[in-house]
Amino acid sequence: MLHHLQPGEKQRTLREVWRVLQPGGSLHLLDFGGPKSGANGFLAHFVHSSQHLKDNAEDRILTLMRQADFHEPRVTGRQTVLFGHADVVYYKGAVPTSKLDAAAC
Repeated sequence: MLHHLQPGEKQRTLREVWRVLQPGGSLHLLDFGGPKSGANGFLAHFVHSSQHLKDNAEDRILTLMRQADFHEPRVTGRQTVLFGHADVVYYKGAVPTSKLDAAAC
């Protein structure tokens, strides 16, 4: 899961995934979301105390996907788990049909 990786490793991993996917392919990513504002209590604190998870904010993951040249990265779903104290977020990013076009941008 992406949240186990160091910030720099996340970027390298996404770039490698993009590299090995065929043109026109897509990445479907499922991971814990970052801290939510308003979450409180021991369980919420415990769930979000990991430094790795703090770097897993939704906008951060989408930015990393864009920087790795995924086309139109987006959130495709979300589910609340652990009694409402954590989110699992579903992401999707596409590889353009011509990787040469993406590399030129």
